[in-house]
Amino acid sequence: MQITAQLVKELRDKTGAGMLKCKEALVECNGDFEAAVDSLRKKGLASADKRSGRATSQGLVIPLATADKRTAAIVEVNCETDFVARNEDFTAFANKIANLTLKTSSVKTAEDLNKLTVDGHPFEEFIKSKIATTGENISVSRAEHLILPAGQHGIFGTYVHGEGSIGVLIQVKTETEAAAKKPEVDRYAHEVALQVAAMNPIALSSDNIPQEVKARELNIAIEKTKAELIGKAVNKALEKEKINPAHVDSEDHMKSNMEKGWITQEDVDKAREIIKTASAAATATMNDKMIHSIAEGRLNKYFMESCLLDQAYVKDDKKSISDLTNEVSKAIGAKIELVAYRRWARGEVAAGDATPEENASEASG
Repeated sequence: MQITAQLVKELRDKTGAGMLKCKEALVECNGDFEAAVDSLRKKGLASADKRSGRATSQGLVIPLATADKRTAAIVEVNCETDFVARNEDFTAFANKIANLTLKTSSVKTAEDLNKLTVDGHPFEEFIKSKIATTGENISVSRAEHLILPAGQHGIFGTYVHGEGSIGVLIQVKTETEAAAKKPEVDRYAHEVALQVAAMNPIALSSDNIPQEVKARELNIAIEKTKAELIGKAVNKALEKEKINPAHVDSEDHMKSNMEKGWITQEDVDKAREIIKTASAAATATMNDKMIHSIAEGRLNKYFMESCLLDQAYVKDDKKSISDLTNEVSKAIGAKIELVAYRRWARGEVAAGDATPEENASEASG
């Protein structure tokens, strides 16, 4: 497969790794994009967190809840420029779509809106009319209606960050109907929504992460640990021979540094032999049990920092969100439970950062 500049750029956008490393990874993986992502991560050159602020689409994310807080909705309405997104007419237009979603239980995706009418006109015509008046492409990239199950007590909490750049919905289950009406529960839902907006968790808890995902992450952590141990051994061997590891960490660096006169061909030949020998020696003496233990520790730390219930509370890092939940339960004399959330950041769909799998993990509980 041809490795195009666009493919290299997309890999760089997704991983944050350098252009050269991205190209090398794609060549190594024969153009397989996801395999290249994993390869970079195993080498410690890319983050596990794909959800950085790379989105370029403009628009608004709007979460809403009914007065009794038993029904909620969240939508993302996109336009091309910030100028239009900040316009009062566009805000009213987006809120109209959010309210339509809130009152229509059949809306589970943006496509479901196309089956509805607005002021007697097909929804698609409603969108086209706004395109005509703004002169920009307008679209609804996501929409979802949520409702508490019959017989279940609880509330939905909402939070909007950055004038619609991030929208959050929180679903809280309570032991009794009276507990759902407590102001403490309302405040709790708001605090958790703030937490979700700020910390961008990957799931409610590690139990909500599919086993195959855990296995994949563990394998990446193992390979990354091995690469780091080999790297340390190689650097130590190079430094012992008075060779700067940064000058010989890739073939391209070796070539460019020779051209600059920083190293000689003799240095390069010597470095290649040291790298080969030190790498083989480090690999041969690796303790698999120790590496597995280190990798598991890294993975557990990652889940603790990334799963909502295990995260440290942003306003008091001495307690977790699970601890906060228990505190509120004790304060109101009834058990409450955080069962689901949505966190939508503007432009995720356009940037390819939001996937059905990620949304499903965020919603589970």
